[in-house]
Amino acid sequence: MTEPAPPPRSWGDRIQNTAEEWIYRLNEKEHWIFRLYDWGNEVWAALVFRGVRRRAEAFDAPVEANEAVGRIRFLATADEEAFATLLASLHAKYLPPHPCDRAAAGRALRRRSYLPFGIFVGDQLIGYLLLRLFFFHRAVTGIWTDPKQHNKGLAQACLRKTAAFTHSENLADYATVPVDNHNSVRVATGAGWKVLRTNARFHVLRWSPDDD
Repeated sequence: MTEPAPPPRSWGDRIQNTAEEWIYRLNEKEHWIFRLYDWGNEVWAALVFRGVRRRAEAFDAPVEANEAVGRIRFLATADEEAFATLLASLHAKYLPPHPCDRAAAGRALRRRSYLPFGIFVGDQLIGYLLLRLFFFHRAVTGIWTDPKQHNKGLAQACLRKTAAFTHSENLADYATVPVDNHNSVRVATGAGWKVLRTNARFHVLRWSPDDD
């Protein structure tokens, strides 16, 4: 199992950890402060990331793993029905950073600060990879798949594909993983993410081309 980052040693580290945990809690509670922050990201994405989104919309790549073969591509509004069905089927402890009802599925596909990618095996949508775009030029990656597809290497292969995309766009690519979600840390570090720091709630990771 990957060792977590060392505990914070300076006041600066502690302040950063506290701020990250605070934002995380505000997101969980859908607090108005987070909604304001989220709205700002949405406006920023519409102004700054239009080219990134246009190129993401053309993203469609095969993925091969040890025990599975599939595709990952950008999800369009035409995928809303299948996407809503997938979200409704997710029952993991840690879910996407938005509601999983049918209306939320449509909103997620239309948000300017979201780059939603579908993971397909044949014609079946079996997973969802989300790149969230944030000030000023960074992304945060999250991935959720059908439990039947776990431990086949498909999620890790998809993460490598989108990491190559964010790298080509010069986006710093982060992930936040709860401290008890050991499997997700393993998958992320295997795909090139490195644990930068760990607070009481989660690990903060960043993708590094040196680990690719």
